[in-house]
Amino acid sequence: MAGRQNIREANLHDILLSKYIPVESQDKMFSTWELQGTMEERTLLETYTALGGQASFPEIKFKVPLMEFGRFCVLFDDAIHFNRYRAKTLRSSFYESRSSFPLMKFRSYSRKYESECLKSATANPAWTNAEAERHFGLSQQNGDLGLSGSAGWKLTAFKDFAIDLIARHRKIRMLRVSVWDDLMFQKKLVKFHELLMSPRKAEAEQILKFVERKVVGLYADDF
Repeated sequence: MAGRQNIREANLHDILLSKYIPVESQDKMFSTWELQGTMEERTLLETYTALGGQASFPEIKFKVPLMEFGRFCVLFDDAIHFNRYRAKTLRSSFYESRSSFPLMKFRSYSRKYESECLKSATANPAWTNAEAERHFGLSQQNGDLGLSGSAGWKLTAFKDFAIDLIARHRKIRMLRVSVWDDLMFQKKLVKFHELLMSPRKAEAEQILKFVERKVVGLYADDF
């Protein structure tokens, strides 16, 4: 999750920098240990178990590529974040109280675009790696989602869920932007992954308007 920005993520960051002043006040290292002994610990463990987690407590620390702008942060989700395992994490009751989180959309993306995830995340370490197998056991052959499926995908989905919990615990107003989000452009709906490939001024302006509306919605959540 801490890898180099892909071109779409980098373009989104550049567009946001044209309007918002960046800050670096948040610790980008997230750890599940932050939730031990908190009200969120049980929620974390319920979802970990639902994914097939094998440890009594998942000791996971990872860097999160937050784009931070004053009072809010943006996190970009590309195609590898939407599949059956992310859908399972989205069943958590945690999301029911978060009015700003696009729950129904993310559930839909996880159902509709798993084939796109397969196109980009069947090689290792995305499909499987030592850390993922330590938590979720051995994976099937690359690309085979039957039986045990992909330990790597499970770990990515669990980290996404942990990020949402930890952000809430830290009182971070975090906006998730997805490659599958729709945006009205030139009188038709266009997906973010198309607009972000080589955005010109007109596309950048529409993206900023989209983000502005979403940022307002972040303040509907009560911390």
